[in-house]
Amino acid sequence: MKRHYNLAVLFLVALALVLVPNIAPLQAASYPEKPINYIVPWAAGGGSDIMARTIAEIIRKYNFLPQPVVVVNRPGGSGAIGMNEVFQKKGDPYTIIGVVSGQISTPLAIKAPVDGAMFAPIANMAMDEYLVVVKTDSPFKTAQDLIEAAKAKPDVVTVGGSGTTGSEDHISTGLLGKAANVRLKYVPFNSGGEVMGALLGGHIDSAWANPNECLSQVRGGLARILGVAAPERIKIFPDVPTFKEMGYDAVYRQFRAISGAPGMPDYAVKTIAEALKKVSETEDWQKGYIEKNGLTSLYLGPEEYAKFLKDVKEEYRQILVDLGVL
Repeated sequence: MKRHYNLAVLFLVALALVLVPNIAPLQAASYPEKPINYIVPWAAGGGSDIMARTIAEIIRKYNFLPQPVVVVNRPGGSGAIGMNEVFQKKGDPYTIIGVVSGQISTPLAIKAPVDGAMFAPIANMAMDEYLVVVKTDSPFKTAQDLIEAAKAKPDVVTVGGSGTTGSEDHISTGLLGKAANVRLKYVPFNSGGEVMGALLGGHIDSAWANPNECLSQVRGGLARILGVAAPERIKIFPDVPTFKEMGYDAVYRQFRAISGAPGMPDYAVKTIAEALKKVSETEDWQKGYIEKNGLTSLYLGPEEYAKFLKDVKEEYRQILVDLGVL
């Protein structure tokens, strides 16, 4: 009896060894079998939310996936609430999350346990440029004027931005200050709208803004752009010089990307990445999203995006060290 029992156990073990390796291919072939949840760790209506809903709609319109992508907003804690939720879903092939620069730099600055580089890299989709903007009647006619004033009065010339320590705008301020050897006074606000309101109200000397945050004010004659922290001039504002061409090595761009839950299966990463690449090649994306919002389209697949994340995390760490935050 015991011998028969042992033989039965050995048979079941052998059967398992045969079947288990074949489960993944079967899962891959049928994936996805249900909707994919796209977690946006920010409120509805913001930049990350707009990108998520644009992607979900393009995937639906062109049937790039057999199942819909459902956008779920989980705002709060500078992205921490949404990130922590996704971080708990280890290995889940049906949960993805929008990731931007601040989800790496801010957690680094405050020494949070979870940051945007800890998820399964799927794809980078776009780069959002950073501009220094002033009121139309500002005494600073050029970026050089602003920098010279900051040299004459360290920590007096103000630049407003969204977010506190470690935010994209805070990082940009440190980069420009280091490149120009000046100390600008950073003034934090809760949103880009608040920043522009403070600028136009005369409460701050200058402000950081993404193109879509200042487009209407600039075209309406209420604000002027002094410079862009991009490697080259941007299409939406071709007459605005880069800080680099002015002699200041201040290049900072907000990346907009998508990652999966930690340990997401390779088949899921590959399938979603391929769908996102197709999204990035549509006119809906290039004209209806990228050009409309003044972004730069930059698709990076899983491997390239993984390397990019590693490099950018180290870059942010060094900037925060230079700023005296770390």
